[in-house]
Amino acid sequence: MNSKERMAAARAVYAAERMLHRHCVARFTSESPGARRSPALTFPQVNMIMTIRAGGGMTVTRLAEELRVKAPAVSAMVDRLAEMGVLTRTANPEDRREVIIRVSDRHEAWVAELERRKLQTFAELVDRVGDECARAWAEVALRIQEALREEGAGAEKRRTTGTRGARPAKGGTV
Repeated sequence: MNSKERMAAARAVYAAERMLHRHCVARFTSESPGARRSPALTFPQVNMIMTIRAGGGMTVTRLAEELRVKAPAVSAMVDRLAEMGVLTRTANPEDRREVIIRVSDRHEAWVAELERRKLQTFAELVDRVGDECARAWAEVALRIQEALREEGAGAEKRRTTGTRGARPAKGGTV
């Protein structure tokens, strides 16, 4: 693939991602039987809640790593969601200095319904694009997940070892 083709592919993927994002937001914010019981949340807040739920609860530090944002930003959002009663904080039984963030029992059913609706939205899209395209889409999605995990593992290794790649010594060359 040459440079021009690569950029055209990147634009197509980006445009599809944006359309998919808008489609999901519209579906999740539309009126439904459970909408009156749900808190008013932003898409980033929903993303955070789903990440916490998928991990079965986690520390602010781990959540920041998963979301690839700074811990103070995560902490501020967790504070707001805890004030709303959506999240709970409990002491980590293995390290009492840490706090584990979880979805509150009161909102667990709502989050489960949101996840069900999200998966249903994707199932409908899979049906609409057809079996062959859906298989290719799944293959591409799995490869993207793999590439992002590899990137995340590399960043984590650099963070823990304190290296950022080859750098010249002061006044030297690589």
